[in-house]
Amino acid sequence: MLYKTRAPSREACQYRLVLVGAMNFPGRSVLKEIHRIHEDRFDFIDLTLEPPAAWLPDGKEVGRLLGDLGLSVVGHTAWHLPIASPWPELRTQARDLYRRGLDCFADAGVELVNVHPDQRVPLHSPEQIRARNAEAIAELAQDAAGRGITLMVENLDRMFSAPEDLGAIFDAVPDARFHLDVGHANLNLGRGGSNRTPELLEAFGDRLAHVHLSDNRGGGDDLHLPLGAGAIDWRSRLRELKATGYDGTITLEVFSREREHLRSSRRLLLEWWSAA
Repeated sequence: MLYKTRAPSREACQYRLVLVGAMNFPGRSVLKEIHRIHEDRFDFIDLTLEPPAAWLPDGKEVGRLLGDLGLSVVGHTAWHLPIASPWPELRTQARDLYRRGLDCFADAGVELVNVHPDQRVPLHSPEQIRARNAEAIAELAQDAAGRGITLMVENLDRMFSAPEDLGAIFDAVPDARFHLDVGHANLNLGRGGSNRTPELLEAFGDRLAHVHLSDNRGGGDDLHLPLGAGAIDWRSRLRELKATGYDGTITLEVFSREREHLRSSRRLLLEWWSAA
């Protein structure tokens, strides 16, 4: 499900077996970000297509550059597309925008792309919100399949954070894969709650296709901190993930002006993974 795999980084070879990647900053040129991620010796790019500067690049040009650099890729889409809006016009526009992103991904050779369920649906019961999202994502999965792309569904921080929420989508889209975000699984837990990673892996581990890691302090703020800078027990979370036999792609979704925070997160991830 990757465009082309180059020789893994020296750190990845030492600690194996996962591929560690980084996401492009959407405020900067996609091509410049690809070069930067390659220079930092990551195994792949988590290519997000969203404004202001990453919508829309020339997919074929992106694909050629990835091929020249030997850099692998997975696809990421904007979390704020109103795919399940109660306004039909907004739903139609969101689907059109998503399809345009899929066209770009297909031109770039991307075969695995995520989708964020739409939890901003007002004045509806949880059951209705689940049903609206299941219907919308089933349509997007058909759009993706027609372009040779597999869709994966990402867990969120409020609605669509628990297995019962996501299960409605997977029941409607049996071929969809699961995209685990461990940072999201640590948010809005309530008093005495614990990170949801174990229950999500138990429910959907057989569908797991991709993982996002970033730290936070719990509560409701998705801070995208470097690993070890927040409250997540990373050794436990990585033991749980490794116990499933997972050996695929892990994106460090760490957002910082200082690049060393991203590099240090990779070193810690690979050390903890080796020890898990």
